[in-house]
Formats: sequence, C-alpha cells, structure tokens
Amino acid sequence: MALTLSSSNPNQSGTTRPATPRDCNGIAHATRSGGTGAQTKADRVITKLAWAHFVQDWKLGTSDSSAPSEFPESGSGITYSGD
Repeated sequence: MALTLSSSNPNQSGTTRPATPRDCNGIAHATRSGGTGAQTKADRVITKLAWAHFVQDWKLGTSDSSAPSEFPESGSGITYSGD
C-alpha cells in the first residue's frame, strides 16, 4: 500500500505528517500509484482506521503527556512532504 498526495496541487504537496487531530491528514485526496480505484479506496479505509487509532491515542495521551508526537508512518500508507 502506497498512497501519495498530488505534487501539482499546492494544497496537497505541502501537507506534512499530522501532529494533532486538527491537522490536515490528506486521506481523502491520496491516490495509489499504479493501482485501481478500488485499491485506492481500500488503502484509504486502512489509512482511515490508522487515523482513528492515532486520534484515540492522542486524546487519551494528552492528559499524561504520552500522546504520539505525529501520525505514525506504520499503517498510514501516505507519503507526506518531509517524509
């Protein structure tokens, strides 16, 4: 699974790995290189599940400073600017 953000769209090409749930995650605009539309949708579902886990961990960890510092690379499937 490898989702990418459009390098020609400035709103997507500058998207960095999210650090909080408020940050743009790019899931809706990510596409799979060389895959079918169905494969892209399946990859987005997996990435959205990883996002939900990140948000839950972030919310639970803000009270005791154990929150993740950014959306983890494992399971996310998206290559962000700066990765």
